[in-house]
Amino acid sequence: MIRAALWGANGMAGGEVLRILAGHPEIELGVAVSRSRADQSLWHVHPHLRQDYPSTVFTEPDKAFEHDVDLAFLALPHGVSWPIISEYMRKGIKVVDLSADARLRDPEDYIKWYGKPHGAPWILEKSVYGLPELHREEIAEASLVSGVGCNASCSILGLYPLAKEGLLSEARLELRTGSSEGGANATSGSHHPYRDRTLRVYEPFRHRHLAEILQELDLPEEIFTMSMTAVGMVRGVQLFAQVKLAEKVKEGTIWKAYRKYYGNEPFVDLAPARPKHLRFPDPRLVTGSNRVLTGFQLHEDGQRLLVVTAIDNLMKGASGSAVQSANVMLGLPETSGLDMKPVYPA
Repeated sequence: MIRAALWGANGMAGGEVLRILAGHPEIELGVAVSRSRADQSLWHVHPHLRQDYPSTVFTEPDKAFEHDVDLAFLALPHGVSWPIISEYMRKGIKVVDLSADARLRDPEDYIKWYGKPHGAPWILEKSVYGLPELHREEIAEASLVSGVGCNASCSILGLYPLAKEGLLSEARLELRTGSSEGGANATSGSHHPYRDRTLRVYEPFRHRHLAEILQELDLPEEIFTMSMTAVGMVRGVQLFAQVKLAEKVKEGTIWKAYRKYYGNEPFVDLAPARPKHLRFPDPRLVTGSNRVLTGFQLHEDGQRLLVVTAIDNLMKGASGSAVQSANVMLGLPETSGLDMKPVYPA
């Protein structure tokens, strides 16, 4: 078995990595790291995993490097991961970082989008963005793979075929997001009791995940507007993209483009054209899974397109993509540990 260290194991994304590893045929937990929960039983924080980790306790960061591991997952806050990345890379240990510390290729983008310089810009040269659908070959050769922003991965996967085919001229992106995006530590804005049964716009024009969208789609910022709306879900992201195409097309052209790029992808599915109520996917249809579901409809003018994409933000938007990337890095079957079905209704 391949042994993995998991930093930030007490958080929501960390909990999902633990859940995946509990059923993974090739990768097992080597050490679960948490400063705030050191020496406490893992299942006290993740009670649904008690049967899988009955005697595992959290290890404090100072002792984590004493454990012999082959791989490290870092589910830590932004700006905290890079010293740990550096240490593991010095030891020759592969890293999948779920934070933003290795996502952007240009160090200047961290000043623009995160408000401060990157602490170790040299690692950006070695990092590969962690969407296998876009970077499978590079990930297979990488020692460091970045995590993905949940809103970014939903948007990128929703729009990638249009961008690659040169069809995307303008896009107004609205992301509807669940409360687990705010993480385990609630704020007055993210705490679920205060945002449940609301439609609260919290970003009107741009969000820092837009940096990843621009980078991965290789398109200019001025063609995008990106708004964020908090909705009464715990899990899930739904992209609602109103797209202006570069030319008039028939809807069959759009179907052909999406099938071209996603026809053989294990986790990306296209929503059916009929019945009508399933054409635009609800995040509940992918809850608990690593799946992506995309639907679309072309306006009768042939140039306006509505694209709707749904993911589970804690899975394909974070931990699921991280394990999928780790599988590719390690030469394992890409779907290993990730064959769980969506939970419906949820």
